[in-house]
Amino acid sequence: MTIFLTACKTQQLAVIKLNDKFGCIDRKGNIVIKPTWDYILQGDKNKQLLVEKDSLYGFIDNKGQIIIRPQYQDADLFSDGLASVSNGKKYGFINLKGDTVIPFLYDETFMGFNNGLSDVTLNDSCGYIDKQGKIVVPLIYETCYPFMSDYAQVETFDGDELLIDKKGKTYDEDDVNEKHRLWVPREVYPGSFTTSTGQGRINNKGDTIVPPIYKVTGNLSDRMYIVQDKSNKWGAYNDKGQFTVQCKFDEIWHFNEGLANFKLNGKWGFVDKKGQIIIEPIFEYASQFTNGLAYVEKNGKSGFINKKGEFVIEPKFEINKGSRFE
Repeated sequence: MTIFLTACKTQQLAVIKLNDKFGCIDRKGNIVIKPTWDYILQGDKNKQLLVEKDSLYGFIDNKGQIIIRPQYQDADLFSDGLASVSNGKKYGFINLKGDTVIPFLYDETFMGFNNGLSDVTLNDSCGYIDKQGKIVVPLIYETCYPFMSDYAQVETFDGDELLIDKKGKTYDEDDVNEKHRLWVPREVYPGSFTTSTGQGRINNKGDTIVPPIYKVTGNLSDRMYIVQDKSNKWGAYNDKGQFTVQCKFDEIWHFNEGLANFKLNGKWGFVDKKGQIIIEPIFEYASQFTNGLAYVEKNGKSGFINKKGEFVIEPKFEINKGSRFE
């Protein structure tokens, strides 16, 4: 018997693999969706789950009932009420009833509908359509990212990166307020600066939060900056510039839900923002806490623990890093 565990989104579900088939369990480890599928991918709030059976794709609900039978050569999750699907030759869009609402006309789609528009590609050029299938931004770009706000990022065939609005008007980045969330971050390492002594961080007011004495400084996460010193050990600063977690760990991930998973002497545990070890390093691997639970590996198997270090789901599944409850 072979069992795998992978991440599932929301509604207290996680995907499992049993005898080479996929299903879902709840936070108590009970099987909610029987493992009969070749693949499962969960969507927003688990309302629709994308499934694969015999190389065909369809959708089920969070109880395992078939919503749209597997019949497509390729498919993406529902977004804005529509899902991109392929008949093997072209891509179109279906609604939640399985009706084809936008014909199979396009060679490719990327992320489907976001904020009312979807990117589409035809003859190696991309643009955007609305939910009626009308082209609202001409197919003239080399790369099109989703409309994560009122703006989307595009790349021209000349290599220029632009921002466009929903009418296709182009803007320079400086013309768009920072509050608009974009697909590709315009500043991958905000506040990072380097001097002859090392790397540091400043906040958005220009105050030095992390002095430039480190080999590596991480982005702000859960109000903490992780840092690696010149001896390759890891620690962390808080957003007030206080060095609260001494550089003594072999590895550390970004803080999430108040804790960071760290590696010390080959084992993984968890430390809080004050530098106190909350869960001793006894695991072969551990991921970040998400919704109160963290994926861990022990004795070659995987399960989930709470913030007291207690197993909520015993380590009886096979290893599959990145698993988490969402």
